[in-house]
Amino acid sequence: LLSGTRSAAAHLGWGVRSRPGFRVFVAMGGRRRMAEGSLWTLAVLATLLPGICLGGCPEHELERREEEANVVLTGTVEEILNMDPVYRTYSCRVRVWRYLKGREVVTNEILLDGGKKVMVGGFGDPSICDNQVIVGDTRIFFVNPAPESMWPKHRNELMLNSSLMRITLRNLEEVEFYAEAVGDMDNVPEFEVESAHRALGPKPNDR
Repeated sequence: LLSGTRSAAAHLGWGVRSRPGFRVFVAMGGRRRMAEGSLWTLAVLATLLPGICLGGCPEHELERREEEANVVLTGTVEEILNMDPVYRTYSCRVRVWRYLKGREVVTNEILLDGGKKVMVGGFGDPSICDNQVIVGDTRIFFVNPAPESMWPKHRNELMLNSSLMRITLRNLEEVEFYAEAVGDMDNVPEFEVESAHRALGPKPNDR
């Protein structure tokens, strides 16, 4: 590497002087220093590369996600069904704990097990950033009734419209703020509060 650098510098008419940690290229009009492994360079790359090279997963702001979903609910995944072997998408039977928005949109045809559960599809959809669950996961779901174009496969299902959200007190407060759900945080079901506390981790005195 050093010999190659020297050859390139010589071709450009630059002299090379090596010092520990960096190499100095001397050219007409001044000096140029190339710091090898400098921390500030790494910091800049770490900031820029995720957006430039990796692209990331685009996600709308919470307010827009709430507006685009006709139904917002909290629930727990009880069963995974209808796994597509090609597209790796699947549906889930979800026990509903609370509707934050759009309870009236969920018809009797969609409700299961006496109204306690619904079928949610669209898991594994690559256009949705956070789209994976396992049995037992409790999440906030932003969904819409499946359009007729998705029938009969997804008839009477609710389809994911954007990323899942974990149950935390902060997330519940933010979603309720935008959804303008009936009631306030004093009326949050105990199960949601317990899930939020588990997500936050044990208190210092409990460790």
